[in-house]
Amino acid sequence: MLRVLAYITLFSLGGYVAVGLLEQKMIYPFDSTRVSPAKAGVPNLTEKTLEVDGAQLVTWVAAPRGGKPVILYFHGNAGNLANRAGRFRRFTERGYGLVAMAYRGSSGSTGTPSQKAITADVRTLYRHLDRVLKSDNPRVLYGESLGTGVVILGLLASAVTDAEKGAGPPAAVVLEAPYSSILDVALGMSPQLEPLSKFLTSTWESAANARYIKSPLLVIHGTEDAFIPIAQGRKVFAAAATNDKQFLAVKGGGHTDLWRSDVLPHLWRFIDRSSR
Repeated sequence: MLRVLAYITLFSLGGYVAVGLLEQKMIYPFDSTRVSPAKAGVPNLTEKTLEVDGAQLVTWVAAPRGGKPVILYFHGNAGNLANRAGRFRRFTERGYGLVAMAYRGSSGSTGTPSQKAITADVRTLYRHLDRVLKSDNPRVLYGESLGTGVVILGLLASAVTDAEKGAGPPAAVVLEAPYSSILDVALGMSPQLEPLSKFLTSTWESAANARYIKSPLLVIHGTEDAFIPIAQGRKVFAAAATNDKQFLAVKGGGHTDLWRSDVLPHLWRFIDRSSR
C-alpha cells in the first residue's frame, strides 16, 4: 500500500508524463518470477503455456474429477501464481479443475501488461481452453481484486461468452473484492489525481459493465477493506443483471484476508450448487 501511495504522489507531482509509470507500478506491479507448481507446493498442477499475439502466457492447470467444474482463476495485481498456491490446493482438493493464467509480466509470462493486452489474452484463453486443458465440464469464473475487472470486461462484456459466438456462458461467477473502476480506486486514495485521470488507459470500468453478468453471482467483500471500499463491491453487485446473486460481507475482513473458515463454506456451496 505504501508503494502505491508513493507512485500516486509521484504521479501528482510529475503530471501526465508519469501516467505510464503509474499504470505499470500501481495497476500491474506483478512479480515476474517463474516458479514451477511443484516448487510452489502444488505438484498436482501442470504448467502449460498459451501463445497470444507473440506473448507466451504461463498457465497452471489441473483436470477436474468427475463432473466437478473447472475454475478459471484470474489473480490480483500483487505477487504471482505461486502466491496463490494455497488457494489452488483447496480447489483441487475438492476435485475442481483449475486454469490459472498469469498475466503478461507475471509468473514468467512475457509481454507488457495493459487493459487491451490482458483483455485479448483472456478472451483467447476462454475460446481456446482446450489448448491448455481439454474438458467439457462447467466453467466457473473467479476474479480476485484486479481479476474481477478482467472477468467482467475481458470476458462477460464480450461475445466470447455468447453461446452463439463464443464458448458459451460460465456456470457461475465469483468476484472477490471487486471495484467499480480503477479510477474510483485511485481517486479514493488520492483525489488530486482527478485532473490527470483522462490520460489513464487502464480504467477497468467494472460497475458500468456489470450488466453483462447474467450467470449466478457471488460477491465476497471485506467490511474493512481499506484499498477497495465495500461500497464499490456493492455497486458492482447492484448493477449485475442476474437475479441469482449473493453478496457476502465479511465482517472485519480486509482486502487480502477473505479466505477464512467462516467464508469458504459459503464459497464451496455456491460453486457446487451453480455448477450442477
